Amino acid sequence: MNTRSICLAALLCLSLTVGTVLPLQVQAGAYEDFFKYIEFDDASRLQGLLLRGMDPNSIAESGNPALIYALEMESAEAFKVLLSSPTLDVEKPDTKGDTPLMIASGKNKTAWVSALLKRGAEHTRAGQWSPLHYAATANALTTIEMLVNAGADVNVHSANNTTPLMMAARAGKEEAARLLMQLGADPSLVNDANYNAAGYALRAQRKELAYEIMRKARALKQQQSSP
Repeated sequence: MNTRSICLAALLCLSLTVGTVLPLQVQAGAYEDFFKYIEFDDASRLQGLLLRGMDPNSIAESGNPALIYALEMESAEAFKVLLSSPTLDVEKPDTKGDTPLMIASGKNKTAWVSALLKRGAEHTRAGQWSPLHYAATANALTTIEMLVNAGADVNVHSANNTTPLMMAARAGKEEAARLLMQLGADPSLVNDANYNAAGYALRAQRKELAYEIMRKARALKQQQSSP
């Protein structure tokens, strides 16, 4: 028996002795069942635990919150159940600092992206990596459009001033780069490493894309300088 099980058993015995009712989270087996139901996408039993008081923001043994665990397991029904909980924190990040919307965007899980946006998930994280950076790197075209249409800043900067367009170019994702430019991405921006999107495209050996970005940047400069 592991340490957690011993502690739970002791608490359960104590509750029976003094006649008190323990919260669901410390009842023997509730924690294990909660994540088992997420893993096997058992929406009905998962809903039952939430109705009995289980915290939807509970942390898995991996250190990630339940909603992200559902994303990792690709448990669509469990994801819906968790998202429907009024006490769920949709911004609770994983151990690397990635939010559920960032992860769903990187996976191009459009239904999950849509659900998270409707739930109020933050789509623009100025000065940080954002869902749009992840979608651009993954060439997740539909997700890119969804995020921008929801109000995401197409030129959102990371901590070192890298934009989604730069990330798409760096990863050699030509379709994503072109789509971002169509949606208004500025090809002339430069990050703290002194790279612009065209420079990253050249590094990725995407010469045609690099020249296209350069032409777009020149056209934008001419447009801005014209009376």
